[in-house]
Amino acid sequence: MQHSSFFKKASLLVAMATTITTTSFAALASNQGAIDAFEAKTKPIAQDAKVLSDKQLVLMDDFNQLMESGNAAAVFQSGKVAELQALGEQTLVQAKLFVKEYEQFLAQLPKTSTCYTPENVTEYNQLINEVATKNQSLSELSSTVAPGDEMAATMAVLNLQMHAGQVSGLVQMFQLVKMCYITEAMGYTKQDVERMQAEEEQ
Repeated sequence: MQHSSFFKKASLLVAMATTITTTSFAALASNQGAIDAFEAKTKPIAQDAKVLSDKQLVLMDDFNQLMESGNAAAVFQSGKVAELQALGEQTLVQAKLFVKEYEQFLAQLPKTSTCYTPENVTEYNQLINEVATKNQSLSELSSTVAPGDEMAATMAVLNLQMHAGQVSGLVQMFQLVKMCYITEAMGYTKQDVERMQAEEEQ
């Protein structure tokens, strides 16, 4: 997937300042007004997404218990696939709201800001589209499982779990886009960060 570079950036920033809290980054950042507005607007979105994510985790536990009992086929007779699909749809709604706010946030920043990364919008929208396509196809997954075919059912449940991981990735991205608060607080420019990333990859 295209968004792996996004996680590389995040890991680099974490390595640079593991002991400073996100709150202190926001408090010290030079683009304080834009950050404050972005935080205020996205907090309820992130909270709603977290609730959905927690519900999905409970559902994954149910899937795991059925698989461990050798009854993976029951997943497709329980209505739980439809539940997963509904949670995915609701998470996608929150993700799209987040991207809308993120674009407005970027529009308020100077291009020298380490938080000015419009390429993230492209990566994020790609992930949303991938998850949306997969989510729509979940309803067809049960048709691939013949009655009594536990092996096919197990493979299908693993497919569901991979999809759930991608949905969770949407929620994690809400926090990853804020990692730039670290470099903002440290007074780095976007060019500084790009140079450090290049050195890290050598």
